[in-house]
Amino acid sequence: MPVRWLTESEQRRLTRFPDRIAENEVVTFFTLTEADRRLLAKLRGGGNRLGFALQLGALRHLGFVPENLTEVPIAVVEFLATQISAAPELLADYGSRVQTRTDHLSEIEAYLGFRKLTTVEETEIDDWLTARAVEHDRPLLLLQMLCERLQSSKISRPGLSVLERAVIRARQQARTTTWQTVAPLIDDETAARLDDLLLTGEDGRRTPLNWLRTGATASTATAILQTLEKIRFVRQFGINDWKLDALHPNLLKRLHRIGKTSTNQMLERMPPENRYPILLAFLHQTLTTTIDEAIDLFDRYLETAYSRAGRELDEFRRSVAQSTNEKVKFFQTVGEILLDADIPDSDIRQLVYRLISPERLRSAVEECEQIARPFDDSYFDLLATRYGNLRQFAPRFLDTFDWRTGDEQSDLIDAVEIMRDLNASGQRKIPDDAPVDFIPKKWLPYVIDEESRFNRRYYELCLLWQMREALRAGNLWVTGSRRFTDPESYLIPPEKWNDLRPEACALMKVSVKPLERLVERENDFRAAAVTLENNLTGHGAVRIEDGELILTPLEAEERSGVGDFLETVILDRLPEINLPELLIEVDGWTRFSQALTHSGGGESRKPERLPTLYASILAQSGNFGLTQMARMTDFSRHELLWATNWYLREETLRDATTKLVNYHYHLPLSRFIGEGAVSSSDGQRFPVAVKTANATALPKYFGYGKGLTFYTWTSDQYSQFGTKVVPATMRDASIVLDEILDNETELPLNQHSTDTAGYTEIIFALFDLLGLQFAPRIRDIGDQTLYSLDKFADTPLVGGLLKGKLNPDLFVNQWDDLLRLAGSMKLGWVTSSLLIRKFHQMPKQNALVKSLQEYGRMIKTIFILRYLGSADYRRQINTQLNKGELLHALRSYLFVAKDSQIRKRHLEEQLNQAGCLNLVTNAVVVWNTVYMWEVVRQLQHEGFKIDEEDLKHISPARFGHLNVFGKYSFPMRETLNIKGLRPLQKSSLL
Repeated sequence: MPVRWLTESEQRRLTRFPDRIAENEVVTFFTLTEADRRLLAKLRGGGNRLGFALQLGALRHLGFVPENLTEVPIAVVEFLATQISAAPELLADYGSRVQTRTDHLSEIEAYLGFRKLTTVEETEIDDWLTARAVEHDRPLLLLQMLCERLQSSKISRPGLSVLERAVIRARQQARTTTWQTVAPLIDDETAARLDDLLLTGEDGRRTPLNWLRTGATASTATAILQTLEKIRFVRQFGINDWKLDALHPNLLKRLHRIGKTSTNQMLERMPPENRYPILLAFLHQTLTTTIDEAIDLFDRYLETAYSRAGRELDEFRRSVAQSTNEKVKFFQTVGEILLDADIPDSDIRQLVYRLISPERLRSAVEECEQIARPFDDSYFDLLATRYGNLRQFAPRFLDTFDWRTGDEQSDLIDAVEIMRDLNASGQRKIPDDAPVDFIPKKWLPYVIDEESRFNRRYYELCLLWQMREALRAGNLWVTGSRRFTDPESYLIPPEKWNDLRPEACALMKVSVKPLERLVERENDFRAAAVTLENNLTGHGAVRIEDGELILTPLEAEERSGVGDFLETVILDRLPEINLPELLIEVDGWTRFSQALTHSGGGESRKPERLPTLYASILAQSGNFGLTQMARMTDFSRHELLWATNWYLREETLRDATTKLVNYHYHLPLSRFIGEGAVSSSDGQRFPVAVKTANATALPKYFGYGKGLTFYTWTSDQYSQFGTKVVPATMRDASIVLDEILDNETELPLNQHSTDTAGYTEIIFALFDLLGLQFAPRIRDIGDQTLYSLDKFADTPLVGGLLKGKLNPDLFVNQWDDLLRLAGSMKLGWVTSSLLIRKFHQMPKQNALVKSLQEYGRMIKTIFILRYLGSADYRRQINTQLNKGELLHALRSYLFVAKDSQIRKRHLEEQLNQAGCLNLVTNAVVVWNTVYMWEVVRQLQHEGFKIDEEDLKHISPARFGHLNVFGKYSFPMRETLNIKGLRPLQKSSLL
């Protein structure tokens, strides 16, 4: 990395005032205290006092004072000028004598307790930054963390070149530290075995490294066996003896990512101190991810088998419906004869046989045996028909893993051991003393017959099914797994939590004292209740009728005729443009391509590389694929494949998108559209045309096929700052926090909205603990149970709505555990979606789950009271969610080829495609926003009066002017001059 590695735009951003400073920040940092005023009173002239006050507030707010004070937002200058009774324009005269500014700054630093960076402190900060560089290798993130550390320590920020060099030193030292940690593990034998990973296997086609990289594409018995074989292969390296605990989990993930995406040739050319840590981390993380993959495949296999058994039962019922009706009528006749008291007992048989022949009666009884179902009418018997297929992998599956569980389910482990012994010995009979406590009541008639004997088939099926349930709930653990391990291991260890608690609570803006938090929320509760009480009129949008809460849907917000005309004119004046040209133009403004770095460390800044890169991005964002894109352009498929493999990765696409989002955040029109503080998320479902392990059936959307969801996070400025690929059946609530906590853009996010699928009481609790506001649009909100903290004598109408009673002791007594949970997510110890899925599947009696739910009920109730009490609040939430819908329409327009069917088999490929679609979507939004503002300026120049209120309703998610299909050429002369037929292609099959 060069000594000056920041781009010019980044240098400008880091050395000047932000383009916008939020009102609450202006009040917080630029309000002059009495002590400040006494300091200012000693100065002569309004310009000196204004400049001094501006430097004072800047140092408090930014930790440094920008060189050019006149670039400060005018709202800040006016706010300060009002306080000191000076004219804002006097600021222009401040600092004409440089020494004056310098002297003032020295005085301010002394007054606020800021100091210069000493040699001793520089060494301490280098050590601290090196530790952060081990965790996070992104230079900009390290620089941001360094600036925050200097500001919190009240150290005046030195020049950017000093900070850039500090980041370089930290990254270099982090790599040295990594090698020193792993070098003792690399003896000659281990080095040779690691190098063998890069050699072509016996089949002559792929290396062991590539074999390990390739995941399963279907949840079949064969796929499970192949995955178990990978686990066996990796374990041969003796991974359990590797002591990698000293390496931060983020470092292991980063090295693993490099190993997964780098070519064999690139790894071979690396020096040993780089290659071996990467391969060690790759194997270490691959073992973990492959264990998780095997259990995922097992879960999906059983789920699919169970679902198919259910469908077979439905089909069986339909097929025998007519026959069942016939048998009912048939035996109704027999029953009437038997119940007729006038017929002597001795004559009954003869009378029945006279009406129904013995052969016909016998046939009817046999048919009844065929169509009769168990009394509980479950379909375990139909599931059992798949026992043979399941046995292909079940013995090896049970034997591959080290199973662990809590004491309350030790019988499950005992049953696993019994099955292992039976599989090893070849015996079939289940021992009479085999554990049965894990068997649910509905399974018992199948597992144990009337003579108290075990049925081996059903015992094993029941065991596997209950293992699946326990794995999902976090009650059964697998040694070496990441996702299926003791949930306690996800959290910051208690011994480290004592040191990290202050930092975490400061970041989350939450008190370590639960009663303080409870008082805060009680005040919020009461304020929301009073507001709603005042609005509960008999004829309002929110009212109570016959004891029921009625909420009238919001009417569409009326727009002025001028506003409608303005939008029409803006759209009419937008230039028509081809998508490739748009991408080139936006990259010229934002330099997003600089984030698309070569996986070998180089950067894509050479102009001749960029067209290929753009084409590769559009091949994925448009769903054309590389072959079709090669036909549409002058690039070969080989060139496009090269650019895709080397430059387009999840992390580089994320960084490129961040550049676009940040650029868009500072555009003039963006500040009218939104502040960037509000966001929403929603999923967009796409059918899948190939076999892939994570696709799921959802008949409402995919008919008889399967599909995936591209889940996206959208700001109130229409920029999309995150995306994930998830199974179509996964509930939004499981993943809603992921990209918010991982957000590295400049968006000051603090409020988030989803539809009903994104909400649970646990989500409400986590958002509040993390210092964020959750504002979902909940369907049938009047049916929600609201909970009371106290009796509300002054709000009797609202009190009547509060049907539940909160028990604050549940979360007060667990407060530190709740903070440790939220702190673990905030500080990056665990992905929020991993924890949330576990909590949603855990038994409701779990103490931590109960405390989260109880706290979430309080936060949910406060939110609903606010929601019902303010039409503006409801409208804001609807507006934000509608912005996401408009972007979905744009994304659908961009994702145009192959009937919008996804044809990527592996998750990594799907993530890259989703990343490319997000990148291009943001590029379109940026281009539209820039040109829409240009139209606005042109209209103003023409004398058209534009109200700022009308600008708020302009949407840059437009595409009518955009050509995504390319252009056909018609080479008449060349085509007509062809002699004979065109040459045939050479077949690759011969």
